[in-house]
Amino acid sequence: MTRTRTRWALALGGTAASLSLWACMAMSDTVQQPDSAVSQRVGGVGTCSGPYPDYWQDPNFADSGMWKDQKISNQPPEHWSGPVFRLSQRYPATLPDSSADEGWKQFNPFKAGLSQEEMRKEAQGYMWAVMKYIQAGNVTQGETGGDVQKDWTLCDNPVRPWVHIPFQTYDPSSGREFIHGLTREAPVLFTLKDRTQVKTTVWAVGFYNPRAAYALGQVWKPNGVPVFPTSNMAFPEGAVIGKPLFTTATPDQIPNLMNMPKWQANISDPAFCVCKAPDGGQCSFQQISEQCARTPGTVWLLQFDIAVRDNRSPTGWAFGTFVADGQQKASEKNPWSRISPLGLMWGNDSPPPGGLAISNPVDPRTKGFTQEVVFWDVVDRWNAASDGGHLGCNSRLNGPADNTRSSCLSCHMTASVPDKNRAVPPFLDLGNLTALTSNTGPGSGTELGSTPKPGQCATAPGQVSVDAVYFATSTCSTSFQGGSVVPKPQYSNGGTQWISTDFSLQVSISMAQWAEWQADQVDERKGPRFLQAILPGR
Repeated sequence: MTRTRTRWALALGGTAASLSLWACMAMSDTVQQPDSAVSQRVGGVGTCSGPYPDYWQDPNFADSGMWKDQKISNQPPEHWSGPVFRLSQRYPATLPDSSADEGWKQFNPFKAGLSQEEMRKEAQGYMWAVMKYIQAGNVTQGETGGDVQKDWTLCDNPVRPWVHIPFQTYDPSSGREFIHGLTREAPVLFTLKDRTQVKTTVWAVGFYNPRAAYALGQVWKPNGVPVFPTSNMAFPEGAVIGKPLFTTATPDQIPNLMNMPKWQANISDPAFCVCKAPDGGQCSFQQISEQCARTPGTVWLLQFDIAVRDNRSPTGWAFGTFVADGQQKASEKNPWSRISPLGLMWGNDSPPPGGLAISNPVDPRTKGFTQEVVFWDVVDRWNAASDGGHLGCNSRLNGPADNTRSSCLSCHMTASVPDKNRAVPPFLDLGNLTALTSNTGPGSGTELGSTPKPGQCATAPGQVSVDAVYFATSTCSTSFQGGSVVPKPQYSNGGTQWISTDFSLQVSISMAQWAEWQADQVDERKGPRFLQAILPGR
C-alpha cells in the first residue's frame, strides 16, 4: 500500500528559554509547537494533575481524537478496584536548590588513581545512596510489609516531589498501561540453564527528581503545548532519574525473580506482541490496538536503572544498574531492596584508534575498567540460572533487559531531538546482518543490496568506524557525532547536527510521539494512522 504524507516540521521562532550552564552546554533557543487538542485536566492529587494524558487511551482525551478508530483495551473496566495510574506532571518553573540528602556525594568512584577494589567500594556506596534517595517517600508500603501495588505513586511524596515524563502515551504498541503507567520496551529472549528459551517482554516506568523535573519543564509546559529545544538540552547537576523495569518472565523460569515485587499491569502478549498487517506492510494504529490488545497480567521486578548528573564524572553522568537478587536477599524486609548492584559506569572505556570495542579493554574481568565497575559476583549469580548476566559489549555495563552489543552510555548518548522527519539517531547499529526497526534506511547499513556489515561490537575484522561512533566517550549536553556512520538530521532551521536531549532517551521518545500526534492531525485526519516517527530505545 502506498501512502503519501506531509512531513511535520518544527516551526521556527516562538518562545525562547535558557538554562544555567551547569558545567555542560545549556539548552537555549526553543520553538513553540503547533496547537494541540490536548485540554487542561482538572482535579488530581498533589503533583498528579495537568494537561497531559495519564496513559494510552486515557478516556479524558477521547474527544481529542487521539484514540480514533482504536479498539479500547487500556481503560479501567467497570468495577475495577485496583490502582489507576496518574501522571505526576507538575514541573517546577524555577530550578530547585540542591538537596541536603545527596548522600551519593560522600562517595567518589570517579577519582583518579583508585585501585579496582577502591572503585568497587566507592561505586557500591554511591549506588545504594542513590537508591535510598529514590525510595524515600516513594516506597511506603513494601518497607513496612504492606501492598507493593501502592508504592511508586509519586502523587503526594512527603519527602520531595517526583515526576514522570509526559506523552509516552500515543504509540499503541508501547503506550503507558493504565495500572502503573508502565511502557512496553524490548523483547528479551532468555536462555535458561537447561538450554530452553523463554520469550519475554520488558515493561518500565521512569521517575525524575525535582532538579531533573525542572529540565523536563523547559520542554513540557503547563498549557499542554511543549517547547522543543533548538540547541542542546542540559539536565542540571544533581538531577536523578530512577527506572524500575519489570519482566513477564516468572520466578519458576528465572529463580533470581523469587521474592521480588510483582505488579499487576495491563499488558499485551507476554512473549512480545508483533502486529502483522494483512497486506504484509506496516500495521495501522487501529490494527495494533486490535492485534495487541491489553489485558491485566503479572510482571516481576527485573532491573532498576539509575542515572545521576554528577560534575565529578568525566562525562557529567553516572549510569547504574541494579538487578533482581531475590534468592540471595530473601531476608531483606523491604522487597524493593532485594536487588544488588550489577555495575556503575561513567564512560565507555573507548577502544583506541583503529581498535574494536569487543577486544578493548583487554580482559576486563581480571584487569577491570577505567570508567566503570562491574560486580562479578552478581553477574555469576545470574548466569548460574540463565544468560541474564550477559552484560554488554566486552562486559561493559548493560542489564538483563539490555542488548549484549551495547552499553548503558553507548545507547543513551545517542538521545536527540527528532528532526523534521521525526527521525532520531539509531541507538544501536547491528549492521545488516540483524534486522532492527529503528536502524533502517539509507546510511544505516541495512539498505537493500548493500554490502554485508557486522555493525557495532563485532569480532575481527569488525567495523572500526562504527565502534568509534557508538563507543566514544561523549560528555553531557553534547550533540551525538555519527560521523559517516549515522545520517545527519534534517531540522527545519537547516541544522545538521543532532540536538542532544542530554542522554535522555525518554525525552526523545516523548518528543517523537508528540510530533507524530501533531502530524497525524493533519496528514491522517480521515484515514488510518501509521507510526512514521522513529522511536529510540529507552
